[in-house]
Amino acid sequence: MAIDLTSVARNFPFVGTFFQPAATVGLPTMMASAFKECNINIVVQGETTGWNAQGKAALLFGSHSSGFEPVVLMALAGDFHRPDFRVIAIPKIGSSKLFELLDARYGSSFTLPVLPGLLAKERKNIWNHFFLYRLFHYRTLPTRAALKKANLRTLSKAAQLLEAGSMIAIFPTGSRNVTIFSRWHCGIGEIIAHLSEPGRANVLLVPFLFERDYADHRLAKAFATRCLGRVPQQQSFTLRLGQQGSCLDLLGEETDPQVITEILQKQYRESFFDA
Repeated sequence: MAIDLTSVARNFPFVGTFFQPAATVGLPTMMASAFKECNINIVVQGETTGWNAQGKAALLFGSHSSGFEPVVLMALAGDFHRPDFRVIAIPKIGSSKLFELLDARYGSSFTLPVLPGLLAKERKNIWNHFFLYRLFHYRTLPTRAALKKANLRTLSKAAQLLEAGSMIAIFPTGSRNVTIFSRWHCGIGEIIAHLSEPGRANVLLVPFLFERDYADHRLAKAFATRCLGRVPQQQSFTLRLGQQGSCLDLLGEETDPQVITEILQKQYRESFFDA
């Protein structure tokens, strides 16, 4: 069910001043506008000229420790006028659900859906951090084989979108419950393995890390304050970028998804933690 912003605005007039109709301006532009009205500045530390305009193919990857990082990246995409932004994520939860609520018609299209193996229908040990998701979606959970097949379709589609010049974000740990030092899932490697030779030369790899000035509760507080008609305190969220380069430059002609993933994780650590 989508949020009826017109109805909400009757009780909270300021909602209408910063939540422009997504159907009119698009969700990225709407989110960028909301951040400005909430006095939130996204500070990017690093070069963006290779992916700051529509049509410049870029695969962003980084930490998912807070949970709502895709919302910040959506606002950044809006600043760059990139309606072609997509996020690889679990559907109907967290940021993915928020996108659907804010844009009933197109919100779900901003998520390229994947499901972790923990949500396979026949899994016996279900007592994990996805238990509630399993509880609410148990009727539609796929078998392990179907889940793997659907995920590969999504990753192949991501590669196709990159070939067409899109901006896509992926979180290789797959969960906010583990650190960036944990084992990375091979989804990012699968995407790159699906790229054509010209695609490898054109797609830019962009590692990112949110600094400690970003937190979900600070984002939520700013939005709540603005909805109540008050002006939130000015604040900044810092997004640090690591070593960037084309898939061809950073990975050569490697085609094994596991090896690609391991190389990128090593480079990520060198960019942000080993300097």
